[in-house]
Amino acid sequence: MFPAGRTKPSLPVFFWLDARDIVKLMNEVEEIKNKIDIVELISGYLTLKKAGVNYKGNCPFHNEKTPSFMVSAERQTFKCFGCGKGGDVFTFIEEIEGMDFYDSLKLLAGKAGVELKQKSGLTYGGKEVAPTEKSKIYDINDLAAKLYHKILVDHPKAEHARKYLRNRGISEKTILDWRIGYAPKSWDLLIKFLAAKGFNEKEVFKAGLLVLGEQGKYWDRFRGRIMFPISNISGQVVAFTGRVLEDDPKAAKYVNSSESPIYIKGKTIYALDRARIDIRAQNCALLVEGQMDVVACHQAGFKNVVAVSGTALTADQLKILARYSPNIIFSFDSDVAGKTALKRAITMAMQADINAKVLSLPGFKDPDEAIKSDPKNFEVALKSAKPALEHWIDTMVLDLGISDVAAKKTISKEILPVIKIISNDIEKEHYTKYLAKKLAMSESAITGQLDKTKDAEEKLASNQSSQGLTYEQRVAGLVWQEKKLADKIPSNFFDLKFQDEAVKSFFEQIKSSADLQKLAVEVKSKLDLYSFEATKELDLDEEDILGKEFDSLMKTYFEKKKERTKADFAERIAAAEAAGDREKIKELMKSLQSAILDRD
Repeated sequence: MFPAGRTKPSLPVFFWLDARDIVKLMNEVEEIKNKIDIVELISGYLTLKKAGVNYKGNCPFHNEKTPSFMVSAERQTFKCFGCGKGGDVFTFIEEIEGMDFYDSLKLLAGKAGVELKQKSGLTYGGKEVAPTEKSKIYDINDLAAKLYHKILVDHPKAEHARKYLRNRGISEKTILDWRIGYAPKSWDLLIKFLAAKGFNEKEVFKAGLLVLGEQGKYWDRFRGRIMFPISNISGQVVAFTGRVLEDDPKAAKYVNSSESPIYIKGKTIYALDRARIDIRAQNCALLVEGQMDVVACHQAGFKNVVAVSGTALTADQLKILARYSPNIIFSFDSDVAGKTALKRAITMAMQADINAKVLSLPGFKDPDEAIKSDPKNFEVALKSAKPALEHWIDTMVLDLGISDVAAKKTISKEILPVIKIISNDIEKEHYTKYLAKKLAMSESAITGQLDKTKDAEEKLASNQSSQGLTYEQRVAGLVWQEKKLADKIPSNFFDLKFQDEAVKSFFEQIKSSADLQKLAVEVKSKLDLYSFEATKELDLDEEDILGKEFDSLMKTYFEKKKERTKADFAERIAAAEAAGDREKIKELMKSLQSAILDRD
């Protein structure tokens, strides 16, 4: 049987090919389809519920709240009556994984235990069965994973890496199960290894595993790092995260593969391939920040844990998690970046109608540390996780107090736009009452203020990037995130007339060398937002990425300053020309040249 969109090929496909090869391929395809149940396959990607003789769920290919995605166990096909997508097991994998037919054939053959004898030179249903660029990238990542893992497990030079993992409480079994590896401090180990396997530097670079230097020379992206393979939902390695063994302020703690045709950071969730069954079974996902936290949690028996990788949490990642459960617990770091990311995550969860909670670990910096102390600590914390927006409100009340009206206004100004975007009326009323109670205000006062909350505030809380940061807000956001950048600010930068009051206060504190922690809470809150927005599109795994971005902004500042200087002198020179004052013109031209050369 061939579903819609996949017609049975006529024989022969190519007149110069042996018809027996075509028959072999068709037999392999049919064997795969007979061995893989489409309901079981699709259930690995989203929650399906019985609906008569069929199964239904929310379509993974478009946004919907009422299920219109149907799967037929009898016909072994799927069909969405909302967006129109449909087909068989191969079509589904091609669509959900972004693969071509060849790669979907390889993936499903592996799942079905079918050995593919004919790999190229044929077509099936009008689609060529031949390796593509993506196929090579999958192979490159798989070979790299095997190399790094082999080095960690067996090589003498990786003993310090093995010792590091032992000290972190990672067992040998976990190292083997998770294919954890080690990249030695070499500039070209991976390049040489993959060259011997038939891959050139450009192909490995395309896979996100190399860096291209200014001199046009390639070198290994990962050096002297513990390697965590990142897999797609089917378990194929698509990228890596490399972690330093010793914390070094000059080096990024985590470095990720750059994006590639098979790895999109904003749509990839670390360990989802391992955690999805437990997420569905427990009807809850725990989202943490680092790979070590994920591995430690799974090793301790908490197997519904995942992490974002190489980017801040995105709406796409939340949508993917919601396929398995509408309930998510956030466990982020307590630093400025972590707090800002948490607020953003809560806002997105409210928009997506996801039931979000926040895990608090008082006395511990992260889940890994809490589990090491005693797994029961972590288990208790999980059970006592607080609804996310309640946590946000409680944190602000604790920080600001409610003894004066200014604090109440600050809290309501930050929280009300989030309450306003909640679509569920019951949930919206709950948080309205909760905020009123915490601020010791009447519910009618909070409701009245909620009605007055402007759309602009709602948009700012939900998507500041739609409006974009101003230049001064972006600089302030970077410096707030990385305080040492303040030392690189040129002195005349402080002479700018800042339009944003929070930015103005911030740079005044820096100029006077005052304690930044003494800034007003509302100023800090705005700086948190600017920091998040200024860095969310950056690859924070790239070495000194914040410094590079800051330098780029300063370059813009100097260029604009130069243009303003030129414009000012142009007016003064024109006036001197009109007056026929040649000496003045010479003086101005000399001053202009000096001003342009002296950027400071």
